[in-house]
Amino acid sequence: MFFKNKKLNREKILGCGFQVDGENFIRREKFLDDFTLTITVDARGSVTTKIFDADGEPYTLHLVEGSSGNFVGNVKAAHAQILKNLSEAAFDDEIFHAAQTLKLIAHVREKFSDEPEFLWEKYPNFAVFRRKDNRKWYALVAGILKKYLRLGGAEEIEILNVRIEPEELDKIFDDEKYFRGWHMNKRSWLTVRLDETLTDEEIFSRVEKSFDLAAKK
Repeated sequence: MFFKNKKLNREKILGCGFQVDGENFIRREKFLDDFTLTITVDARGSVTTKIFDADGEPYTLHLVEGSSGNFVGNVKAAHAQILKNLSEAAFDDEIFHAAQTLKLIAHVREKFSDEPEFLWEKYPNFAVFRRKDNRKWYALVAGILKKYLRLGGAEEIEILNVRIEPEELDKIFDDEKYFRGWHMNKRSWLTVRLDETLTDEEIFSRVEKSFDLAAKK
């Protein structure tokens, strides 16, 4: 659970005492005095651990569902804390996954020097971009279920909300490529899909126009 929406940072993990072993990163450390913990992280960021007792025998009781007792509880707690610390120290947040979303974020970072802001704990995969001068939003990126746009399928899709002139929105919206703002003002916000339905160039252009519209009083 500590590594959900996380991406391995190779430079950071090497700074956390891991050694390179082929395509893996490995760290061994003392664990609860007489135990040894081995952590292996593969190139994809998948983490596995093994605990060995003082005699070098594998300890697995902490993996048994329903196991109880003070010592097992201490092992579980210490093990979880180490993994939590590792996720924070050697992994970067990766909330969004769609290639076009990642290209959009990189473009905004380069064009406006803005970073996505995650404002709602309840919605960790919602991020806004705001102008620095007036703090107005000019874009919102979110992961939502396709059904919210009345698209087929039950999976999630990443979307972009941008400002738009009402006259243009009236001309282009078709509930397939262009949608009236999802959870936004449906007269002045446009929603588009970040799944290559539109070209990168159009996505970038619409964000830049939205940036300009956000400057108006």
